[in-house]
Amino acid sequence: MKKIYTFVTALLVGVSTQAQTVDDFEGVSLTSESFDNGSTSPSNFSMYGVTLNNSYDSQSGSWTGFAISNMTDVTTPGWTNQYSAYPGSGADSSLNYGIGYWSPVMTNMGTQIFQTFEITNTTYAYLSMRDGDGYGKEFGSPLDGNGLDDGTNGEDFYKVWIMCEGFGQIDSIEFYLADYRFADSAQDYIIDDWMTIDVTGIGFPVDQISFKFESSDNDPTWGIKTPAYFAIDNIVTETLEGLDELDASAFKVYPNPMNDVLIIEGETAEYHLLDINGRLLMNSLHENHSVLDTSKLPSGVYFVKMSTGKGQVTYKVIK
Repeated sequence: MKKIYTFVTALLVGVSTQAQTVDDFEGVSLTSESFDNGSTSPSNFSMYGVTLNNSYDSQSGSWTGFAISNMTDVTTPGWTNQYSAYPGSGADSSLNYGIGYWSPVMTNMGTQIFQTFEITNTTYAYLSMRDGDGYGKEFGSPLDGNGLDDGTNGEDFYKVWIMCEGFGQIDSIEFYLADYRFADSAQDYIIDDWMTIDVTGIGFPVDQISFKFESSDNDPTWGIKTPAYFAIDNIVTETLEGLDELDASAFKVYPNPMNDVLIIEGETAEYHLLDINGRLLMNSLHENHSVLDTSKLPSGVYFVKMSTGKGQVTYKVIK
């Protein structure tokens, strides 16, 4: 049965929402039982105003961030089946959905804000937790993947931290994809259906969401042993009324290309420095003149987003 995880909605002063958009991944053309992990054209995925980060390494054939899939295999265990959602389809029995792996980030660069999205386990993660796979343990067992006592007494869990950002504010939601910590073992569960996450009550308009993984099953050297995946679908966003784009001339952002410093001049605002994958690197209050230390940033493309009560404007800068 589908559950909806709702958080009490806070009042947003000075703005209201309209023009709801649903990113259901159905606009992506995939052949049957296939996926796109960025290998054909390595880049982020942008759909309906939402950017999903993707990084593909052609030398190793590995990827992080998001992939898009319509795989339906719910029985094959292991890494070779990393692109299947355990329910066997997208949300509401749709074809396509997203797969988040290791460092997924969703970003809205305009006046769109996140409302809800649906999430579930992948087949790879689900079967690893249910049965164990020789590396990740069987949840509920007092033994690790090597058959040794791991000190958990079977009280295992796997969760994602949903890190919400917007207007210079950050908050988070914990969502358990599996939880075996109940006194009554009959309550233990691994999520096997699509669940709705509602972020509208986070307390501020959310324009970026990143995901961090946590598990009770860890290696002291390599970290989390549970497969760090989830499936996602039906990303709902809305447009903020009364938050228009500022004129680009409202601020000066220089030098471009930058080197060790980046200078911002203009009216009082909140600045956000983002990398090309939408990850937040710096943010603070800007008052007329700000100097950002960019000496430790690698070469690449970055975005500076300036937000005021009148709206926001984004600048592309290169190092």
